[in-house]
Amino acid sequence: MNYHFFVGNDNGNSEHDLMIDGKLIQQPNVNCRVDELPWREEQAPEGFIKNLQDQLVVTIDSPSAQPGMYYIGKFALESGEILDNIQIGIDSKSEMDLPVVNTLAQIAAVAVQKAYEEEKHIPAQLDIEVDMATALPVTQHTDETSAKFEKRFTSGRHHVTVHLGILRVSVNILFPFVKVVPEATPVIFTLQKDASGNWREGEIFAEFAASYGMEKKFNGSFFKDKRILHVDIGDGSTEYPITEGNRFLRQFVHGSHHGAGYAIEEALQEFNRLIHLPDSPRQFFSDVLKNPKHKYHARALKTLRRPLESQVKQIVQHVKKQLTKARNEVDLICVYGGGSILMQTILYPYLKELCDVREIKLFYIPAEFAVELNATGLDAFVRGKIYEALKNKAEQPA
Repeated sequence: MNYHFFVGNDNGNSEHDLMIDGKLIQQPNVNCRVDELPWREEQAPEGFIKNLQDQLVVTIDSPSAQPGMYYIGKFALESGEILDNIQIGIDSKSEMDLPVVNTLAQIAAVAVQKAYEEEKHIPAQLDIEVDMATALPVTQHTDETSAKFEKRFTSGRHHVTVHLGILRVSVNILFPFVKVVPEATPVIFTLQKDASGNWREGEIFAEFAASYGMEKKFNGSFFKDKRILHVDIGDGSTEYPITEGNRFLRQFVHGSHHGAGYAIEEALQEFNRLIHLPDSPRQFFSDVLKNPKHKYHARALKTLRRPLESQVKQIVQHVKKQLTKARNEVDLICVYGGGSILMQTILYPYLKELCDVREIKLFYIPAEFAVELNATGLDAFVRGKIYEALKNKAEQPA
C-alpha cells in the first residue's frame, strides 16, 4: 500500500508536536534504545492500533540514525529505561539522531493506523512518500545547518518496523523534499488561515479581540499586513523573530537560551527532594506541571516559581532589545509556545505594560492553542504555495 503524507514537524526540546496527514500528534520528545521487545506472549495486534502513539516500539534502519529498536515518546518515558532527550542549551538538533528517529516512528505509526482504518486489517508492508516542513531554533538556523538537517531526511529510504505486540509491520519512508525554516516563523500562516485556506476565526482570537474592542467579525485577515514580534517560548530556547505579512525579516533574527526547561532544571533537584526521589527526568516534571490533579502538582509549582521569575526577566530584556532594534515599529507582540503557559501569570503583566507604553498590541495566545501553533503553522506552510515553489525549484536540473 502506498500513501503520500504532508507533515508539519515541530521537534521541541520537551514535546514533539506533529501534524501528519492532518492529524495532530503530541508526545514527549524522548526515546530509548532497547535490546528486546517488552511483550513476551502474543497479543491481539488490533488492540495496539487506537493508542499506538502511547505504546510505540519501532526498529529503525535508516542512513541517518543509529540502527536499533527504540521505545518512543510516552512509552519510553514510562519504561524506566535510560532516556535520550534533547539537552537544552547543549545539543544541536540538526546533528542529533533523536529528532530523526522520533519523526520516522510517528510517521510510520500514523501510516499503520490509516491503513487499518481504511482496510480493516493490518498490512504487512507500507510505502510512504512525505513532504515535510520542520524547524530549527533561530539560534541554530543557518543555511548550513538547515541543509544538513534536510539531508538527514532526504538522503535515502528509511525503513521502520512497527511492533504491534509480536506482529511486525514494515514501513518504508521516502522524503523527496524537506524544508527547514527558523522556529516561530510558520506561525504567521496558521494565525491567518484555517486548514481549508479560509481566514481563520474562532476562540483563539476571542480574548485578544475583546481586549482591544475588535470583536465584530474579527478573523485572521487582521494579521495579513501586520509587523509582528513573535515570542516563542520553548523549553530550551526563546525565539524573537519579526515578521511582516508573510515575510520573515532576516535583519531581526534573534533567539536566546531561555525557557521553561531552564527553570525546570533549576527546580528539579528541590522537587526530587520534596517527593523523596533521588532523580527524575525533566519530562516527568513537565507532565506533573501539566496535570493539576497530580498529587505532586502543588509541590512542582512551588519549586518552580523563583526560577521562572528569573527566566521571565531575561526574556523581557530580550523583547526590549528587539523592540529597540526595530525602533518600536511593531504592530503587535504575539506570545506562544509551551513555556508561555507556565510563565503567563508572571510574564503577561510585564509585557502588557511594555506594550501599552509603546502603543503596541499584545496577543498572548490562549493555553489550549499555545503549544500546537508551530506544528499547525508548519502544516499550513508545507501545503502552501511557497513550499510548492521551493520544491519545484529544487527539482529543476541545475
